[in-house]
Amino acid sequence: MTDTTPQPDTSIESTTDRPEPRADSRNEGGSRLRPANVRRLLAWGALVVCSLLATYALLRFYGSVSAAIDLWIEPRHQPLIHAAFNLVVLLGSLIGISLLVRELSDGSD
Repeated sequence: MTDTTPQPDTSIESTTDRPEPRADSRNEGGSRLRPANVRRLLAWGALVVCSLLATYALLRFYGSVSAAIDLWIEPRHQPLIHAAFNLVVLLGSLIGISLLVRELSDGSD
């Protein structure tokens, strides 16, 4: 006599134990705007605006110092003072660039 009692199928795993993925989960690549993302975007926007203003102010300052050198320094010493000022600006820029590159390369790990 054969047993006709239905046996549970053990070859198929039960999917009821696992929750269904939600439509707003991270599986979509994080395209949903969260408050942290909005704050980060606003911070980047503020950084861009401040950088543009700082660049404009630096150019104006550079022009003003050059005009002051032309006004206050004797004409035969002006090239030397201009060269010294340009060297200070260049060294400051190189220090800033090296700090930014170091910060960006450390942050990418």
